[in-house]
Formats: sequence, structure tokens, C-alpha cells
Amino acid sequence: MTPEALNDALRSHPAALKLLSPLGLRAALPFGIPQQAADAAHCERQATIGQITDGTGLPLALPSLARCFSNLDPRESLLYTPQHGLARLRTVWRDHILASAGPGTPVSNPVVTAGITHAISICGELFTAPDRPLLVPLPYWDNYDTIVTMRTGAPIHTFDFFDGPAARTPRFNVAGLRHALDRLTGPATLLLNFPANPTGYSPLADEVEGPNGIVAAIVGHPHPLAVICDDAYEGLFFGPTTGPAAMYGRSVYGALARAADPNRHLICKVDGATKELVFFGGRVGFLTFSATGAAGDALAEKAAALIRSTISNGPAPSQAAVLHALESPTLAAEQEAVLSVLARRYRALKAALDEHGVPYWPFNSGCFCLLPLPEGMHAEEVRKRLIVEQSVGVIQIPQVNALRVAFCGIEAEDIPDLVERIGRVINAR
Repeated sequence: MTPEALNDALRSHPAALKLLSPLGLRAALPFGIPQQAADAAHCERQATIGQITDGTGLPLALPSLARCFSNLDPRESLLYTPQHGLARLRTVWRDHILASAGPGTPVSNPVVTAGITHAISICGELFTAPDRPLLVPLPYWDNYDTIVTMRTGAPIHTFDFFDGPAARTPRFNVAGLRHALDRLTGPATLLLNFPANPTGYSPLADEVEGPNGIVAAIVGHPHPLAVICDDAYEGLFFGPTTGPAAMYGRSVYGALARAADPNRHLICKVDGATKELVFFGGRVGFLTFSATGAAGDALAEKAAALIRSTISNGPAPSQAAVLHALESPTLAAEQEAVLSVLARRYRALKAALDEHGVPYWPFNSGCFCLLPLPEGMHAEEVRKRLIVEQSVGVIQIPQVNALRVAFCGIEAEDIPDLVERIGRVINAR
């Protein structure tokens, strides 16, 4: 379809049309090789795509390579994928989202991306520009700067992630979100990452759907707003599920998508196999919109056009592998086994931090915790000291002068020693 036809299809979701950047308005798949090949898919003689096959549609694969994917359908794993991704994988992942988001949630057919970072980058290109800022809570994953600001020129606006100092057991700063939204005067994008990197925090139930929660703050915003739910660590929840500190325990996408006004809000969900399936090298992500029908299809095609214009299409072997895993009857048990390992590490880290008197921001999920440094200590200097003096590697977060500890890659039995070593430097006077 032409850009004009796609933009016309978006009139059923006015917010999406208002939010598109100049590039987003221009984005459309040309009538190129993939589309012409699809038109001829039923033909007896195929002379369209430049794929080396055996003449019947099967790849003429080298045996030394093909045997690495012997459990996968060679048509899915060794040939080009469509720009949108494998059709069956998109359907299965949409079912996966609906099972978590709940009935009545508007969900487009997901577009498969080359990792979650790629999905965020597509959102940035579609919805941000020098006059269309990105709003994120501080601290945030530093790659947002390069994904958005470097590529699209959009400024990043921030508000404090927590509503108070670590010593006061703070909560997610919904009031700060509301005030930051009030300062926006036109189309903008809000990015929410839960479980968060680098804080390791996910909001509590009342912080999401309470009368003064995240959903209410966003739904009450009067200007066009795209909301990106960066769900890279979805499912990695370790905090309580009952009581006053009960976690929301799932993506905020469902609640936002159901409450959003299509005249003002578009909710985008980015997620993938990286953490949910522990498939870091696979680079399989997904981009899903709260627009459905013709509008959802139009946004998916615009995303596919950006894929076509950069990487052409996503990697086939990893898409086929993810599909194979999602259809496995043992997948849920396998995921639970990994989650139990991470939960032990989470509990070990909390216990060790308390035992050694190392201060930390609240964390209840994901792969990280954040350690604020005492006044007079500087994160980069402490990071280097930990390497030299304690043989410990952590990441400095200069945005808030803190250290990020990734507990996801350390055995529970080794965590007390890790914290003791960190404490020798942080608590030194």
C-alpha cells in the first residue's frame, strides 16, 4: 500500500495518525520483490526471489549447516522470512500476549523484530522527532539515548523513578509521571520499562490501577501520547503477590490498552524471546500495537517497511526456534525452573545486602538491583576500585550516582561473598 493509503487506514485510530513522525507518515512497503513474489506464490515455476533452492521450494542447504537446525522446518529456518516475520510465530505470540493481558485487550498482529532493541528503535522512528520528545523515568537504560536521541534527534525528558530516598522505602513516582505529562504540550512518547533496568523494580497493584495510579495518569493526559511498554523482563517477578506490597505482576500493557482513548493514546508493547525464553543470542523481539483491524495492519506494515529499509527481514533460524519452543508442551515447566533459580538469587541478594548493611533501592523483579552511593563517593571511581581491590565487576549508573548489580548471572551461593566485597568499598570510611 502507498503511504497515503496506510495513513488513510489509520483514520479509525486518530491518535496513531497524530503521533506519526514525518518518517512514520512516509513509511510504506513498496511494490518490490517480496510483494511480487507473494503474488506469484501459487505458480508452478518460481523465478522471483533469489534464494538457492532444490527447485521444489526447499533450501539447497549445506549439510554441515543444515544439521544444526535438524529439528526445525527447513522452509522456516533456512529461507527468508517475510518482513513482518513468520506468520505462524506472529499468531502464536499474539495468543501469548492475550493470555497475559486479559480479555477485551486490543492487540494487533505482532511484527517480529531483530530483538527488543530493534522494536524500540522502530517505535522511535515512527513516533519521535526533534519536536516530539521521549519521556522516561530516571534512571533509565542508557541505550535509550542512542536508540532514540542519536537516531531521531528527539530530546529525552525525565522524572524521578522513585518518589523518595532509598532509606524511606519509596514507591514508583506516579505523581512525578503526572507532573511530567502535564508539561507536555503536543504529541510525545512515554516509555515505561517494567521490570525496570536498572532498578529491578516493578510497580505494585495500586500503583498501576489505583485511582492515582499509572493508568489514570496516562488516560487523563489530554494530548496525543504513544506509550511504549518495554517488557523485556516480563515474567521475572519475585515480590509478594498479596498484601499491601502486592506486585501488579504482569505487563501494564493490558490495563493501558483497555483504558486508552484511540483519539489520544496509542499503546505499544515491545517484548521477546531474549529473557522470556532465555534466548539472548536469538535476537527475536516483537512489536504490538493497541490499534486493531485496518489501523493495526497499517501500523504493522509501516513497521515492516522500516525493517525492509534496514535489515530487509529478520533471522529465520531463531524465529523458527522460538516458534518450536512456544509450541513445546514442556515450555512452561522449563521457564518455571529458570524462574526458581532467579528467585533464589534474588532472595540471597536481599538477605546479603541487609546483613552487610549495604543500602539499596527497592527491587522486586527482573535481573538487577541498584545501590545508591554515600555522599562523596562517585560511581565510576567505586566501580574501578571494585575491579582493582575486590575483583568485582558492576555497572556504574551516573544518572543517579549508583551501581547496578546483575544478580541473574551469579549463583546464589556466591552472592553473599559478592555483597561482602562490595560492602568493603561502599561502607569504607
